[in-house]
Formats: sequence, structure tokens, C-alpha cells
Amino acid sequence: MSNCRYCGSTTYGSCPHSPYKVHEHIEDERRCEFCGSSTYGSCPKSPFGIHRHGHGGNKCVWCGSTSIGSCPKSPNKIHER
Repeated sequence: MSNCRYCGSTTYGSCPHSPYKVHEHIEDERRCEFCGSSTYGSCPKSPFGIHRHGHGGNKCVWCGSTSIGSCPKSPNKIHER
């Protein structure tokens, strides 16, 4: 189980300490930082509107790809690890 990087909570949802006002769990590359989902795509709790997974596993945090270059799901349009 991961913890919010701003307050240490193990839950997902509102966080008064986060700049996005939601808990951010960055430790688990298998789950969305904002809601805990293991899928990629739309996320109602993400300030970006899409799931962003934790860093690690040498995968893009936006789509899960291990390649480099452009990423259709990234706000910056490139894969981010």
C-alpha cells in the first residue's frame, strides 16, 4: 500500500496539502497516483482528466508504454517515465 506524497495518507481523494488538492501516490507504478486504478485512460480524480501511474518499472506514467517518443495520452505529448 502506498502513501500520499504530501500528507502520508493511504486513502485516495481530497488532500489539503497537495497543489492539485487530491492525494498523490507516486510509489506504485502499477496504479494511478490519483485514484488507485490499474487501468490507463480517463480518471475523474486526476487534475489532468486521465490516469497517471507512479514512476518506476521503466514505463510511461500516462500510457504504460516502454517505448520512447510521442505519447497520445500525455499532456506534454511525450512518454514520461
